[in-house]
Amino acid sequence: MAQIIDVDSLSFSYQEKAILKSISLSIKTGEALVVLGASGTGKTTFLRLLAGLLQPSSGSIRFIKPTTGINTRLVFQQPRLFPWMSVRNNLYFALRSAKVPRDEWDQRIEGLIAEVGLTDAIDRSVTELSVGMAQRIALVRGLCCQPKVLLLDEPFSALDPKRRLQLQKDLLHLIRLTNTTVVMVTHDIDEALQLADHIVVLQDSPATISLSLQPTLESREQDRQRLLEELHR
Repeated sequence: MAQIIDVDSLSFSYQEKAILKSISLSIKTGEALVVLGASGTGKTTFLRLLAGLLQPSSGSIRFIKPTTGINTRLVFQQPRLFPWMSVRNNLYFALRSAKVPRDEWDQRIEGLIAEVGLTDAIDRSVTELSVGMAQRIALVRGLCCQPKVLLLDEPFSALDPKRRLQLQKDLLHLIRLTNTTVVMVTHDIDEALQLADHIVVLQDSPATISLSLQPTLESREQDRQRLLEELHR
């Protein structure tokens, strides 16, 4: 896979507090990178830097391939849908904001909505949706704009285990379908192993990458043990 993002010696400080220090990694096209770490280690800060919402204190983030339109879309822990709009109009709003031509809107929406099993909910009010349904719509909203990189900030943390597992399966299916590069942060080891092609662990303060691995089905138990040991050292 070709490289799409190069992160080189990235550091970030907020006021006088150092949050991230000397983060270097390569993110490949179509890869699912999961950033694992305890709360407060700077995972969300790293996502916001990738999204361009924050600027590095030093080092750089470089997108390798020139792209048009929106390079990244960020999906938060909460769906953040507009409650006064229908599902369809929430998706239309995202497409309009991304300057997608109007005649492409329905085509982009319909396939993704069907893939997550919510075709019948397209014209329902957002207030009628369950938490799990709303989060699936949030994923569709991010993907229908066809970003080069989808950034996920612990999007399943508020869900019960059954819904969380289903959403993980939906996400895997969608990113394989669209070949979207994904960077996701979580503190859940099993979620990381379920979703990731590449896992990096952020540790210490300021946070640095303390472990990097590429999990496989064959190495799953060994990788889980390595991650447990690293997070509890």
